[in-house]
Amino acid sequence: MFVFTPVRQVKQWPGTIKVSSDGGKVEDVAISFDLVLLPVDDYMEKLNQGNKVLFDAIMAGFGGIASADGSELADTPENRQALYQHAPFTDALLYAYRAANSGEGARKN
Repeated sequence: MFVFTPVRQVKQWPGTIKVSSDGGKVEDVAISFDLVLLPVDDYMEKLNQGNKVLFDAIMAGFGGIASADGSELADTPENRQALYQHAPFTDALLYAYRAANSGEGARKN
């Protein structure tokens, strides 16, 4: 039975960052997100307030991202701001959010 809750959270939802390199090559790098799945009206309200507000509202955390020195990147306001300026990260976040919210990730080919 489906149990309705207005706001849901999923942890360690898989995401993929597409990293471009020379010669037109793209590498898929697996990361994960802790996501807050908002009601549609709340999502649209946050979206209208700007990307940072929306991203902070839907992302409760992330994993699988290293800093330049190879250590795990901490979830801090400064690191979030830097990640939000990186289009492959925000693409991965929004794709993962839509998949989690729609149940798309649960489907098998």
